[in-house]
Amino acid sequence: MEFKLSNQASLISSDNGILESAVPGKTDYFADVCSEYRQFNAPFYHTSAENDFIFRCKLRPEFNETYDAGGIIAYESDNRWIKFAFENTDLGYPSVVSAVTNIVSDDGNGEPIIEKEMWMQIVRREHNWCLHYSIDKKKWRMARYSRFELNAGVNIGIFSQSPLGEGCMVQFSELELLENAYKNIRKAI
Repeated sequence: MEFKLSNQASLISSDNGILESAVPGKTDYFADVCSEYRQFNAPFYHTSAENDFIFRCKLRPEFNETYDAGGIIAYESDNRWIKFAFENTDLGYPSVVSAVTNIVSDDGNGEPIIEKEMWMQIVRREHNWCLHYSIDKKKWRMARYSRFELNAGVNIGIFSQSPLGEGCMVQFSELELLENAYKNIRKAI
């Protein structure tokens, strides 16, 4: 996979396959439905993907401030994308969070996560999308299942954000872009 970096960040690659993203403060991917807040400046390390695929990675965010996060984005344009994150939520705990942006972003938070790292994946089958997370990379839990018509070719990759804070560090590893062989994308089987 050939990746490109959009927006500023310090991206360090180690010998053991870990990417460290030092994300600057006041960075986000979000277009609030109830205000004029629009931010598309979070570091995004991406490659192109066509048609049906699975993109997954392992991540470990450093949570310094509310909304600090790392995750995956399937991106068509600043007006149309899907974000799946491991985030320090405004509910007072880390959780998996998803947003689908069609000019404005919706927002969905999951249950508290006590682990410090996890695997996340976005699965595409035509215009159907499923977002899963896993603590052990064996048992996947569905966080979102939806239909959203994006172009056949999108940019897919990892991102890190710190909208309220002065920045944070996110470690990523085991990035995989695979052909979607799941028979049931809801259950990742």
